[in-house]
Amino acid sequence: MFEEFNINQKDKIYLLFIVLFSTILVVHYIHFNDVIGISCSDVYVYLLNALYYTGTNINSTKFIYLSPVICFLTSLFFRFGFVDKLAIYIVTGAFAIFGNVGFYLLLKKYFDENLSLTGTVLFSSFTLYLTWLANGTLDIPATGIIIWIVLFTVIAIKENPKYYEYLIPLFVIGFFTRYTVILTLPACLLYYIFENGFKIRPEDLIHIKKGIKIAAIIAAIILAVVLIMSHNHFEATSQISNGIVGKTGSDTDPAFNPDPSYYLVNYPNFISNSHTVFEANPVLEYPTMLSWTIIAILLVGAGLWLYDNRLNPKKTDLISIVIILIAILSFTRVSSVFTTLLVLISFYLIGKDREHKTGLFMLAWILCNAIFLSYYQIKVNRYIIPTFPPFIYFILISIENIHKHVKINANLIPLILIVVFIIQAFAFTATFEPTSKYTSTKEMSDYIIENNPDYQDMLIGVYNIRPYSWWLGGNTTGIESDATDMIDQSNVTYYISNQKLDNLTNYTEIKNIDQLYLYEKINV
Repeated sequence: MFEEFNINQKDKIYLLFIVLFSTILVVHYIHFNDVIGISCSDVYVYLLNALYYTGTNINSTKFIYLSPVICFLTSLFFRFGFVDKLAIYIVTGAFAIFGNVGFYLLLKKYFDENLSLTGTVLFSSFTLYLTWLANGTLDIPATGIIIWIVLFTVIAIKENPKYYEYLIPLFVIGFFTRYTVILTLPACLLYYIFENGFKIRPEDLIHIKKGIKIAAIIAAIILAVVLIMSHNHFEATSQISNGIVGKTGSDTDPAFNPDPSYYLVNYPNFISNSHTVFEANPVLEYPTMLSWTIIAILLVGAGLWLYDNRLNPKKTDLISIVIILIAILSFTRVSSVFTTLLVLISFYLIGKDREHKTGLFMLAWILCNAIFLSYYQIKVNRYIIPTFPPFIYFILISIENIHKHVKINANLIPLILIVVFIIQAFAFTATFEPTSKYTSTKEMSDYIIENNPDYQDMLIGVYNIRPYSWWLGGNTTGIESDATDMIDQSNVTYYISNQKLDNLTNYTEIKNIDQLYLYEKINV
């Protein structure tokens, strides 16, 4: 199986370095995230889902459809007695290492060992990647699986069709890791059409059928488990259908952001930034010179590539231009699916009779994700991480073009980038503003537990049920802090608020921990 990876002795050394570097980096960020606390409330949902896989259901029935793969793997730690948030940090960190190894192997299909190593270090050291590394969120694990999906796609199409038997099941696993993995599928289909046309080759079909059978079994098992545990509730279907028909998200969501340029404008911060602050989500600010250097390399390399590859216009190019203009006009007006389809059609017309199919494939990889995410009005910076691998592909192409035109040592730019990005990888945690707001939820919960041995028999009201379901158990109930009348009329023994409440008549404040306020019912 592994001969298609074409691993030589130098590759083995570099792969060993990547594994060691990635492992040390993951351990570093697991420690950092352990000190910070769980900064994304979604992680509490995944932890509770993992607990449900062990047989303990705490408010998880409705959300068990979320990432069955990550949650199940985390539950294995729980089954061995390690019931801690570190379990999901370890699982998501392991996927990061897995993704880095796959990215090196993917880059080796197009570049030499030195550039492939450079690209892998860049990918694992971009500041947005580091912000979400090994903290229990799904975007980096999903991106790692996407990388392997693309690697198997390239091998299956260009070298060995047997890889369809691995590719299609892996896609299903990726889908049940994070459902947005499906966004990269159109780019992979475009690549197949580029290489083989619209008909499936007979030598491919036998392996595709085997892959579909294996994938169907995997999907059936996962779906059966999820449907049983959720009592036939599977909200992912409605979310996917909403994306297809063009629904763009609710303006009541705290991540609501109608600006379609959000990801593009902030991309320099995602490469390297000097200031990071926790708000509703981590906000990366003030791109560094390192970020602008990467962008400069990309622009110079692109200019040199255009100089070397003057395209001879064809009749179909005019059609492609018209389609692209329609796609631009349709953006945010019809549906992200419609816009993406137009872009893919134009790419096909441009690339079907030209040599630059891989570049169009990588650009399609970026746009299939970016169009949907920019159109969708719920925007969180981590969503854009799957565009990093193809973006880095273009950076490496740019470095190659610079080397063709500038007489410098071919290892100079890669070596400098490797060194400075490794430094950034470990120094980035210093850019975060100190905060204790993510540990205060546990501290408040510990206070209740320590002062009430029978706390599990009490009903505890909370402003946000996600973290307290994890720390306190199923005896929590959600009541918004603004609903003071509801709090006063409730029968909760304690109420935890994220704002000071001065107009409660039946409750008195007994504890204050970093802008969290604990109220106890009077005369309980």
